[in-house]
Amino acid sequence: MGKESLVQLVDLPFCQAMMLEQWDAAPGRFFAAYRARHGFTCLLGNGVVDEYRTISAPILLAPAAIVGGIYDAGMRLADLRDVEAPIDQGWPPLTIGIDVKAPDRNEQWRDDMRSALQSGSGKGSPPWENKRRSSAADQYKIQSVKCVLGGRTVACIIVTDAPMLPEQLDRLADTGDSPITVAVSVGNRLPRVQNGEWHEVDVISEQVLAVVVREAAKA
Repeated sequence: MGKESLVQLVDLPFCQAMMLEQWDAAPGRFFAAYRARHGFTCLLGNGVVDEYRTISAPILLAPAAIVGGIYDAGMRLADLRDVEAPIDQGWPPLTIGIDVKAPDRNEQWRDDMRSALQSGSGKGSPPWENKRRSSAADQYKIQSVKCVLGGRTVACIIVTDAPMLPEQLDRLADTGDSPITVAVSVGNRLPRVQNGEWHEVDVISEQVLAVVVREAAKA
């Protein structure tokens, strides 16, 4: 993953992965938030984000009809890291269903998907268009990826290196009007700690947050 990129896209004909770091990175988590709108419900793996407000796995997008299989394939990759499926080692993959016809898949599609995520390099293109935007707010980067169908944004992922708390990411996820928006801050990476040990994190001010949210809204 290049130093200038906060999120790496791995494309396959039947899904797309948005990777925040290598699949086998050391145990750790990033703060995350999401906002679903317009009755959107095709989402798996969101329980950890709801409860712990963090994510440690790639964000997976797939046609809605096969979203369960894609989620399971992502969990198989997590098993290669730790079969106990700890929340800081790729469990679970936040998996988003897109309302588009699922392409045919060959018999070894799970192996193809696992290999692509492990290598960070896919083959083919998902059945939707991506629009990427990079900008800056204060001293921080903001990168967004919009999944577009028929000129309409159907999902939006926003990643920033501004150190933000989950409550601040809620405001970032509130920007836009797509059925689902996911916001992730890589400005703090929470390493594994012992029971009872506190995490130490950085956080931007309310003033800087307003600048970041305003810039993200331009996308």
